[in-house]
Amino acid sequence: MKTAAEHRVSLAATPVCSVGIPSRALVLFVLSYGVLLYHYGWQAGILTVGVGLLAGFAAIAFRRRDNKAYWRGALAYGLFFLTPALTLSGQIGVLTGFGGSSASLPWLGVAFVSTALALQVVRNELRWQTLFQILQPLRFNSGPCALTPRTGSSTVPRLTLRRVVSYGGWFVLGGFFYGVIASGIAPLLILRHSTDALDILAFAILFEVYVYFNFSGISFMVYGALKMAGVPVIRNFNSPFAASDLIGYWQRWHISLSSILKGLFFNPLRAIAGLSCAVIGTFLFSALWHGVSFNFLLWGIFHATGWLATRALGKGLPARSGAILKAAIFPVVVVLGRLIFSESDSQTLLLKLKNLFVFSSSENALLPNLSLDTTTAVILVAALGWVLTEVLSNRKNYTLLRKPWVTLALIVLCAFLGKTGLGGVYGAR
Repeated sequence: MKTAAEHRVSLAATPVCSVGIPSRALVLFVLSYGVLLYHYGWQAGILTVGVGLLAGFAAIAFRRRDNKAYWRGALAYGLFFLTPALTLSGQIGVLTGFGGSSASLPWLGVAFVSTALALQVVRNELRWQTLFQILQPLRFNSGPCALTPRTGSSTVPRLTLRRVVSYGGWFVLGGFFYGVIASGIAPLLILRHSTDALDILAFAILFEVYVYFNFSGISFMVYGALKMAGVPVIRNFNSPFAASDLIGYWQRWHISLSSILKGLFFNPLRAIAGLSCAVIGTFLFSALWHGVSFNFLLWGIFHATGWLATRALGKGLPARSGAILKAAIFPVVVVLGRLIFSESDSQTLLLKLKNLFVFSSSENALLPNLSLDTTTAVILVAALGWVLTEVLSNRKNYTLLRKPWVTLALIVLCAFLGKTGLGGVYGAR
């Protein structure tokens, strides 16, 4: 006979299929693949899925070998460096944030899938259930969010009204961030094509804001959908502009990728060569993952330098002076780093950096001649206003924007103003 506690657990549970996958997660998986194949055709992600299945069989085989750690390491780092290899060979594009050019149908989602697989293999935690979660098509454009909390109950909660309201709020918030805010800012990114100093500076700021709302929006939609389906997943963004310095920013931005880089590179390198080498190495490997190109080599070195400088300021100066200097270099590194991120042509990038530092202006500047319609102006003010709210209030969550009455308002705004814009910044590469 069941105890009261056991009875409550059974009521909270949801049906699970024979391989340990929640039934509604399986339904979402099938529907997602159906939409993917309908929209892109049978080639969509076929090589990515092949890599996942081969990694699954290999991970199982390596458990039976004597030198398991060696084989797991070889497989894990091989999976991570698959993306740089595909970039170098031209199979997928270099990331710039203008993601459409990065997509290759057979390799759709390969960067996120292979990276998530790499960490699971090196931890020896890759199981068929985990592989199923990683190969969920909703993740192909949302970051390697297949990372799951390593602690907590394994019980899959029932889909209650309260759960729908809670995680539906995340889905709607993501749709608003992506389809209204980011898509509304997208027309202003025409400044990318100018080499005037004022345009360059304005573009770098706008592009950082655009990438935030675009990428976090996609991540929140996937987070909400998977949570409602009973799939464990971590949240990929946590109010990054609420951070007090650059180190805090990287703890809140693209959290899933940061966690993977920490497990694969930062922790091993720190144990072998110390903190400075670990930071530099981690940012350089992250740069390779984003694209084998000059701009990402420069991006990795630049952010690693900013990270180490931030830490040094925290140790070498009085607390108040150090905090002020760390807060001052934070936006400079983030904005300038986003400019470097955006331009894969090395000559154009160097010209932009030169003109920005000497602040070379010309009569051909685009910014003074931009005319904003009312909708775009309101969306821009809303975007900058939310970023400023994060900065000033040190908000670490999105509670206000997930209140039921706010969710209803956001649904209305999405219905009237929502559009696809430029697509996902990562291009499902």
